[in-house]
Amino acid sequence: MAFRVSDFPLQAKLSLILGLVSLLVYANTLKNSFVFDDFVLIKYNAAVNKGIAGIPEIFTTPYFKGKINVSFDYYRPLSIVLFAIEYEIFGDTPFAGHLVNILLFSGCVLLLFFFLDNLFEQKKTGVAFIACLLFAVHPVNTEVVANIKSSDQLLCFFFAFSALDMYIKFVQKGKILQAITGSIFFFLSLLSKETAIVLLAIIPLVFFFYRNEQKRRSVYIIAGAAVAASVYLAIRYAVLGSFVTGNHSSFSFLDNILVHAPSIDSRYATPVYVLGYYIRLLFVPYPLICDYSYNTIPFMYFSNIKVLLSLAVYLILITVGVYRVVKKHKDPFAFAIMYFLVCIALFSNIFFLIAGIMAERFLFFAVVGYCLLVALIIEKWTGLREPGDGFLINKKAIFIITPILLIYSVLTIKRNCQWSDSNTLFTTDLPKAPNNWHLLYNMGTNQLILADTMQQTDTRRNKLITEGINYLKKAAAIYAGYGLVNSEIANSYFLSGNYDSSEVYFKKSLALYPTDDISAEHLAAIYFKSQRYAQSVEICKKLVALEPGYARGYRNMGNCYLMMGKYDSAVYLIKKAMAIEPGPNISYERLAIAYKLSGNMDSAKKYLIIAQVSNPGFNY
Repeated sequence: MAFRVSDFPLQAKLSLILGLVSLLVYANTLKNSFVFDDFVLIKYNAAVNKGIAGIPEIFTTPYFKGKINVSFDYYRPLSIVLFAIEYEIFGDTPFAGHLVNILLFSGCVLLLFFFLDNLFEQKKTGVAFIACLLFAVHPVNTEVVANIKSSDQLLCFFFAFSALDMYIKFVQKGKILQAITGSIFFFLSLLSKETAIVLLAIIPLVFFFYRNEQKRRSVYIIAGAAVAASVYLAIRYAVLGSFVTGNHSSFSFLDNILVHAPSIDSRYATPVYVLGYYIRLLFVPYPLICDYSYNTIPFMYFSNIKVLLSLAVYLILITVGVYRVVKKHKDPFAFAIMYFLVCIALFSNIFFLIAGIMAERFLFFAVVGYCLLVALIIEKWTGLREPGDGFLINKKAIFIITPILLIYSVLTIKRNCQWSDSNTLFTTDLPKAPNNWHLLYNMGTNQLILADTMQQTDTRRNKLITEGINYLKKAAAIYAGYGLVNSEIANSYFLSGNYDSSEVYFKKSLALYPTDDISAEHLAAIYFKSQRYAQSVEICKKLVALEPGYARGYRNMGNCYLMMGKYDSAVYLIKKAMAIEPGPNISYERLAIAYKLSGNMDSAKKYLIIAQVSNPGFNY
């Protein structure tokens, strides 16, 4: 018996369309590379690089522990576990990460459709479908899908709506296993990203105001969600507490300028302005920028017309949403508005500070409210009432939705290409935000990384170094309080052989960050190259005092003493370095030279033979 598409139920056909659209609009990300935080959280993450063997460590350490330590951190083990599994199966390749993200996003779209269709009791299937189509192609979601790192957001959304859909089934059928499963999904959503905590506000909105036919079951749902959240928070506190993290006061001013807001006025007017900016991006998602930190969003004040306009819009939304909820609990417009307000409030920086002033990924949950509201408006304007297949050929609806979908799809596909690699992303976005500190810094360091991969004879190398220096100097001119900018400038001068300028900037870096071992080590190298051996030794002494197991520090001191003619000290220190970290071969060469110059020919010959194993041409 042959199967025809027309034989399938309406929901199945719509699900197939949504799945295909979701896959197609992001298919071009499969050729993309690692970009931005992908390097920190995936490519150079020690725990991820252990594969499945690293999973126990991932569950017992903070989010960034596999690569860097930060004074604030998160507990999001599921996405890191996902990266570790991908690494175990596929190795060090971005293709797997992009493929998983596309599949996860497609799953998110389908789960959203099931949830909305069940929420409206299959009476607004057309609305649910249009809302999910808009969500699938909306350009503000590109950061989440095209950036592998944002698997945390996708997993969070996937499990959150799995939980909501399961809770609705519990209200319908009353099977306690459904309530337990919903709470497990909620717990998994929290393990993916803290954003899921917003469900504690959404769940009462759904089950007390919209699907409130079984109040006792609604109470069970809220109790189960509260237990899941409590267990997660207890685990999170235990893990982060042992690493002294989670302190919001340590957020960087460069990420969130509100950390050092000059007044109460600017502290609250600025996030109100950002809230208005979010609404503009929902309606007109252009231009999109990968970073909105200092100094893209300036401090704003309530005297600014844009702030007042944003405030007015949100006050209207709050008033209309609350009024319609009170007037009619099952008003879908009220649900769309209140859902949006609840989700955006979490990232508003009004009630508490978060690690960023603004980001497109912060809209990932909230954009659902916008898409639902647009779908409801289309339904009202076009008379979209038919619950069967008929709504698919509603000419008015098609006339309105088609150009929106086409424009959004083109913008999304184009934006995916801009996320292809770090150089393309920064080159594309910097003209949109020419004074953005992070973009200038990242662009500068990216040029230096590219230069470092080239041979010294490559004519492009010096050009990249010069460009990198210029970007970094622009960043330092905007904000000089971040010592690593000076360190990167110094390092770029070091690469080009301009040791005088390199010395100046390494000293600036150390003035801001005295414990910056990388800057200190490079400065010691400059002193060595300029034959200021005693100054090099003093720096190395400070380095090994801070870290007694720092083999390179002992080795560098040994090399300095060798050049100073203090051969016994040179031998002692080089051997101490080798005891901590065997090799490299040049250490054997230096030992052979030191012993020869001190007159100990037996030991000199011994290390000469060892050195010649790796370097047959070596001879003291």
